[in-house]
Amino acid sequence: MRDKLPLRDLVSLSLLGALTVVSKELMAFLPNIEPVTLLLMCAALVYGLKAFYPCAIFIALEGLLYGFGLWFWSYLYIWPLLILAVWLLRQNRSWTVWTVFAALFGLLFGPLTAIPYLFIGGWSMAFSYWVAGIPFDLAHFAGNALMVGLLLRPLVTLLEKLARKDM
Repeated sequence: MRDKLPLRDLVSLSLLGALTVVSKELMAFLPNIEPVTLLLMCAALVYGLKAFYPCAIFIALEGLLYGFGLWFWSYLYIWPLLILAVWLLRQNRSWTVWTVFAALFGLLFGPLTAIPYLFIGGWSMAFSYWVAGIPFDLAHFAGNALMVGLLLRPLVTLLEKLARKDM
């Protein structure tokens, strides 16, 4: 029989998924500057692969809010890829490395999002989609670097305390 997710973790991870959506919506007036990367990185560092739960909640709610367009397909692999990469590198506790990692992830978001366009219109369509989005990728790069650089350590510390029931 499979182990069940403890109720405390289920509630925490569900709230983290909802918080990811709400915080992204609150920052929607800033193009491509969002706390999704930060919050999913925190989840992966504290909860490990259980971070796929808030990731799935975020992706599903985004689809319900904005429709299930072509962009949605890229969310199905980009955000889980972030969780997996953070989980694989989880032993690293250098906040500087995590800041650089998040910034680079923001920069790579555009090329990763262009992958479905490769199958629809070929290399030229995927390339033009990516190039047109470079200014947004640069904003994503800067936003991730700033948010992760300032907030990753305190948020991970808080989530670790919540996960250990120290609060």
